Amino acid sequence: MSGEASTTGEVIPNELEGETNIGDTVLEIENKDETSDAITEMEEKEEEEDCISIDPAIIEKLSIGTLGHYLPNLQKSKSSLNEILQNQGILIETIQQEKTKFEECKAMEDLIETMAQAKKYYAKLTNIRKDMQSLSERSFKLKKRALKLQQQKAKEEMQREQQREREQDRERMLTAKVAKKTSEVS
Repeated sequence: MSGEASTTGEVIPNELEGETNIGDTVLEIENKDETSDAITEMEEKEEEEDCISIDPAIIEKLSIGTLGHYLPNLQKSKSSLNEILQNQGILIETIQQEKTKFEECKAMEDLIETMAQAKKYYAKLTNIRKDMQSLSERSFKLKKRALKLQQQKAKEEMQREQQREREQDRERMLTAKVAKKTSEVS
């Protein structure tokens, strides 16, 4: 029977009596038995030391009354602690899930940053490729122009050389004619 015992030995019904289950009642009875056994042993030792005899029935009733007074609060505390532990477990699991989400979010941010860098480097590569192609075309045009200039210079040089040869031939012819006249006169 659960409830509070008064100092007169009456049993006062517990307010939570309808809420207790069989397991709690069994635990309560076992706790009462263990507690009363421990109290009885302590009291027997004290009795032997003090040589005062106290009726075990009174001790039993006082123990039951004390337990009846404190047990409901202890049971409430126990259920509160169990609820707190359960909530703590849920909170730990939730925090771990949030941590995982945060890590995934961080990984996603890193991936986005890497993709942005890849895009930037691709644009730079494209610009370098265009610059290289432009330089290659300019180089080809410069080589072509240099070749034309070289050919034109060679042609001009050849024309000058031919002009000199013609002038030298003309001078020789003029000089030779003059020489023939002098030889004819003699």
